Amino acid sequence: MAPRRPQPFGLVPVAADLRRCSSSTMPPHRLLLAPCLSAASGTKRKSVSLRPATLAERYPCCVRRLLVAIIVISLPLAAQQLREQITVERILVDARVVDNNGDLILGLTPADFIVRVDGKPATVEAADWIPETAAQREIADVEEPESPQSPASPPRGRLFIYFFQTDFARNAPRIGGQLSFLHYADEMIDDLEEGDRVCVFSFDSHLKFRLDFTDDKRQIKDAIREAVLINEPPKPPIVPNPSVARHLEPKQMKDCKSSDEAFILIANAVRGIQGPKSMILFGWGLGKRSGGQVVMDRKYPIARYALETSRVTVFAIDTTQADYHDLELGLQQAAYDTGGLYARAFRFPQLAVNQVQKALGGHYELEVRKPDITRRGTHTIEVEVKRRGANVLARSTYVDSESL
Repeated sequence: MAPRRPQPFGLVPVAADLRRCSSSTMPPHRLLLAPCLSAASGTKRKSVSLRPATLAERYPCCVRRLLVAIIVISLPLAAQQLREQITVERILVDARVVDNNGDLILGLTPADFIVRVDGKPATVEAADWIPETAAQREIADVEEPESPQSPASPPRGRLFIYFFQTDFARNAPRIGGQLSFLHYADEMIDDLEEGDRVCVFSFDSHLKFRLDFTDDKRQIKDAIREAVLINEPPKPPIVPNPSVARHLEPKQMKDCKSSDEAFILIANAVRGIQGPKSMILFGWGLGKRSGGQVVMDRKYPIARYALETSRVTVFAIDTTQADYHDLELGLQQAAYDTGGLYARAFRFPQLAVNQVQKALGGHYELEVRKPDITRRGTHTIEVEVKRRGANVLARSTYVDSESL
């Protein structure tokens, strides 16, 4: 008689087993077939789990390796996409737009501006008009805010840095021009509005700090007369913020050997003060003669960068008693690069004052999206307005912050 074949283990229990298992309270995907005796064979059945299959059970080894490789490759691509989104940059550009008479042009929108960075078109996302005098606020129908000022907000009113170049050699056309212009400088001080503040520096053999930011017009007038001298001024008293005194080191000022180095120290001192600042440069020239032409000081690129990052605009008033001189080209360069203007005071000093005063009435803050440029470093900026006779005063370069 042939031996009986053993009953194979299976997933389907006999009726008695099924009744016993159906009474279990376990969830279906974790149901174990209870060990039971088969009525037919008397054989103990094997416990079987109906849990979901694991990755190792579902896919062969080669397939699992392929899936891991795909995940590893995709992670850097996702990170790269994230970095590309983060590195989209926006540039803040202070722009003054004047007509051929020097009057400010109002009512411009982002669509009126054309901006190029390194020759590539850039998108102007916003163009906010910022009136800076009572007359311009009245024209724009903008009221001056009366809310209390927080420490991080820009100071109310305008901030001026009066910088006097005093010729240490006492050259007659230079020192004579400076002395004769003091009367018109007094007029500029008299026209200061409530909230405007001025600090005063002079440079002869080194940088001299004569007055911290103040709205006291008498103190300002005294300081600009002292700037004609080549004496060593006493340390100005500490004033409430905004202040530059705590950011200036006497030794650094003493070691400063050129106006360009002086610009670097001043720009670094005012960098922590929010908002735009205007440097009124009463001077006789920048740069030096070399090979029949005028070249800027070797520190000038650093000075330009420092002024740019501190939002300092240079308005150069040439006080030299001459119809033309070669070092005026340096003054023009500094004004052009920072978005200011150059005015010659000889013959028509009042006209020079009027030009500067008009331009200081207000400016546009342009928020520009930087185009797709992979190169880091210094970039050119060109700003134009789609209107005949419109002249734009805006800085000519932009430097990536991590490139210095």
